Amino acid sequence: MTKGYIFAEVTIRSPGAEWNEYSSKVQATLDAYGGTFLIRGGTQNVLEGGTDTGTIVVLEFESPKKAEDWYASAAYQTILPLRLRNADARVMCLSGTD
Repeated sequence: MTKGYIFAEVTIRSPGAEWNEYSSKVQATLDAYGGTFLIRGGTQNVLEGGTDTGTIVVLEFESPKKAEDWYASAAYQTILPLRLRNADARVMCLSGTD
């Protein structure tokens, strides 16, 4: 089965209590969908392109459908406004190779 990935590039505009609340609650929303963090920040060594990128996050799921179901879930949608108020992001669902 093809794995599903959520790729996000996040630029935090307002670090603080709301951002910390969002960050602390994400894992609980992933658990029901079998989602795991492969990358959550870390050092970037940009090999090509601009260096003004945000924090990179990559989540892995057993399928693209599971990834999209997680994003649309009531649990994630409940905390999503915390991120939207405090960060700009580009988020996409990607299919892995078989």
